[in-house]
Amino acid sequence: MVYISICSLLGSFTVPSSKGLGLVVQDVFGGGSSSSRALYLFLGLLATLGVSVLLQFTFINRALERFDSNTFAAIYYVTFTSTVILASAVLFREWGMVGAVDGLGMLCGFTTVAVGVFLLQVFQDASLNGKGVKAPIKED
Repeated sequence: MVYISICSLLGSFTVPSSKGLGLVVQDVFGGGSSSSRALYLFLGLLATLGVSVLLQFTFINRALERFDSNTFAAIYYVTFTSTVILASAVLFREWGMVGAVDGLGMLCGFTTVAVGVFLLQVFQDASLNGKGVKAPIKED
């Protein structure tokens, strides 16, 4: 679980770095008075992106050694999405203009996805027929 958490936290650097690169690239290649500062910001974000992606690959491989890919993908999806939403909200203040109804709708949507992923993992080996749900019997 630790490796999955580390991967998710690194993802919270990867996505905002990519977004920041997209925002600053106009200033870097457009010229102007602030292009030298923008170049340093661009290089810093590019380095952050590169390091976080390489570290993510390392910890993803370690996590996949401990978990099967289905379990890893489900847990990673939910934790990665949570940390990226939190990082974007903090860094870019994206939730400042969202009203209460829209925020509640986003929270309900995310909760639905998280519960759905959890239920898919819990019942992935179960058999569903007209008589009900039957859990598989594991033979040792």
